[in-house]
Amino acid sequence: MRLTKQDKINIYLLYQKGYPYSKIRQYYPIGESNFYYLVQILNRYGVPWLDRPRHKWTKEEKMEAIDRVLINHEVGRSVALDLGLSSEGMLFNWIRDYRKNGYNVIDKPIGRPRKKIITKHNQKKIKPEDKKIKELEEELLYLRAENAYLKALRELAIKDQKKQK
Repeated sequence: MRLTKQDKINIYLLYQKGYPYSKIRQYYPIGESNFYYLVQILNRYGVPWLDRPRHKWTKEEKMEAIDRVLINHEVGRSVALDLGLSSEGMLFNWIRDYRKNGYNVIDKPIGRPRKKIITKHNQKKIKPEDKKIKELEEELLYLRAENAYLKALRELAIKDQKKQK
């Protein structure tokens, strides 16, 4: 569940009033690390930080942040707070992607990719033999699942018989 702006403000105000994380999490679904990051970011930038416009981070900005962590050995959380990132996880995702892509920063589009709409014009024609193969694969998958279920059931029955003896 995604927290609304008002939820985040309420969390922050409750914390300011002295409520501990253990009480706040009973009302709001937020992990401990994210909770303390939210409190720290709002302490630093104030509630108006929640109204900031969405920022598209450039390759250079990402590289500078990654270098601060990997080369300068700065703590990831402090770098994320300095930059005002939405979460410290964002920075660690950049680092993971940086390593995964051969130590290169790659620009990814914001948001989810669009689903391709299938129309009559771009729809592939399925051959009858391909359809039959697909049906057989589905049947095989079903039979394997059924077989695994029956094996598990048999093992339970054997355990029950042993307990009764």
